[in-house]
Amino acid sequence: MENLYCISGLGADERIFKKLQIDNVNMVHIPWPEYDVYDEMGCYAQKIAALIPEENPMVLGLSFGGMMTIELTKLMPLKKAIIVSSAKTKAELQPPSWIVKKALVSQILPSFIYKMTNSVMYNMFGAHTEEEKELLKSILKDSDGYFVRWAMKSILEWQNMTLPQDVTHIHGTADQIIPPDKIEASYWIEGGTHMMVYNRAKEISEIINKEISYLL
Repeated sequence: MENLYCISGLGADERIFKKLQIDNVNMVHIPWPEYDVYDEMGCYAQKIAALIPEENPMVLGLSFGGMMTIELTKLMPLKKAIIVSSAKTKAELQPPSWIVKKALVSQILPSFIYKMTNSVMYNMFGAHTEEEKELLKSILKDSDGYFVRWAMKSILEWQNMTLPQDVTHIHGTADQIIPPDKIEASYWIEGGTHMMVYNRAKEISEIINKEISYLL
């Protein structure tokens, strides 16, 4: 049975993938390796690549993990690259306001800020039920605020304009974290939010199964 390597979203872990039902593969979660404050996305992707022991792997990346998947395509051949609720290039990301960008790039906000949850955050992620809110709260509580702060800065400074071939991009029409306006997706999930890999797992699973079935 082949492996499907999963790279989670910013501050998230393997729990966000737990409702996916992917046939005939082992889902292998890639943990976040140690980072250096001077790492850029491309440098950090090399550390992730070192955690994948096989050639021509299948990789599933969520959000920040999807951007890392794009960077992986520059470093190694992938049998299949699938990204969910993510972006393939800098052009697909909405630029933040100058004050938000300045705060994130300068990293002046304390690390605990990135671990806090509130009604605004729940709404932005699309966590509407108590189960979804508890999951998001738990994931953020267990995350490394310093890592999240570094990663947000690296996203803002991401310069990738290379559009890799044969990347399957699944995106939600109601995503507020990575708005759909500039996204060119392979599949759209109507009403899907940034948390749709969890709360629309059946639909996401069907697409992934379809995309990898001919490779198994």
